[in-house]
Amino acid sequence: MVRHYSKMYPQAQVEVLISVPSGNNIRTTKDNKIITAAVAQQIFELYIVGNRKMGVPPLTNVHVRISEYASPVTAAYEALKTFSPGTTVILGASKKDDDWKRWESAIPWAEKEGLGLNIEDPYTSAVDVVASDEGRAYSASNIRDNFDNFEAIRPDIPDHVNPAHIKEIFDEIVPGEV
Repeated sequence: MVRHYSKMYPQAQVEVLISVPSGNNIRTTKDNKIITAAVAQQIFELYIVGNRKMGVPPLTNVHVRISEYASPVTAAYEALKTFSPGTTVILGASKKDDDWKRWESAIPWAEKEGLGLNIEDPYTSAVDVVASDEGRAYSASNIRDNFDNFEAIRPDIPDHVNPAHIKEIFDEIVPGEV
């Protein structure tokens, strides 16, 4: 999704906001290592750095940051308050499992708040997240559940990212540490 938005809007700033899950929203690996916002940020940084040898340019218009909010929707809405009136905003979403529906109330909310933003229709701007060679939707949970099996996670990470680097990040996590 991030690469798609970066390429589609090369002159724009693409913001990746990572929420800080708590309670039942905490993501863990199969061996109960907690995937913190910092871990998620490390993985996103691998994705956007590119790989010159493979002809994959870095995504220089992408900025990854950790939000202070537990809810990704709240994080996005709070970020909307920081944009200047007249700014065009696309709230990143996939078409997988109707993910885009989380943004259905964004336009009326921003109007009620008087933000003066041009928010694109969430369904129209949503991205198909299908692994081209596999024909199935990408799956972050597959990576979490199989981070120690390169073959199992290969379809779910960008071609230019070495699965061993993902494993290294997961290996650094201490079980139960938030």
